[in-house]
Formats: sequence, C-alpha cells, structure tokens
Amino acid sequence: MTIASTNPATGETLKTFPPDSDAVIEQKLEKAASAAKQWRRTSFAERAQRMSRAAAILEQRKDALGRLMTLEMGKLRKAALAEIEKCASGCRYYAENAERHLAPEAVQTDARRS
Repeated sequence: MTIASTNPATGETLKTFPPDSDAVIEQKLEKAASAAKQWRRTSFAERAQRMSRAAAILEQRKDALGRLMTLEMGKLRKAALAEIEKCASGCRYYAENAERHLAPEAVQTDARRS
C-alpha cells in the first residue's frame, strides 16, 4: 500500500509515499514531544529569529509552494499565493509580538482557585 498525492483536476498521481510503520510513527511522536520541550526552554529572542526565518523561507519559496498547492489542492494560483503570504505575515507577527503576548500577567479575581 502507498499513499498518493493526486491532482484533483486531472486525477494524475503526482507522487507516492510509503506509509510509516507503527514504530516509525512512535519515534516521530517522541521526537516531536522532545522538540516541544526544548522549544519551551528557547528564549523569546531565539523564537523570534526562527519565526522570522520561517517567514523569509515562505516568501523565498512562494512561487514553488504556490504551484504545489495548485497541483495538490486545486487552489487557484492567486489564492495559493495569498495563503502563503498570510502564513509568512503570521510568522512575522508572532516574531514581533510573542514576548508581549506570552509575558506573565496577574489577573484580578475573586476566585480562590483557578
């Protein structure tokens, strides 16, 4: 059995992928959990740098990614490019504002426990 990426407009198979075994999936999940723990310990400055880099990569590869989205999803090219630009903009927004949004904040409440 293989997993196929198919052009919805033509039915053409663009690429096939072998499915991962249960062991490989488990290994990938463990790696993702480890990366999430490491990310929590990453400084805001480093996070901002990485998010800015992600935005730059999206912008650099916009044409190729747009073509791929059009082939794999049947999106109009204009819509695909707009989605990529929106993702890049989101990355830049969080690079610039994450520290402020994630800063500890005291909240006044009458509750005894939260």
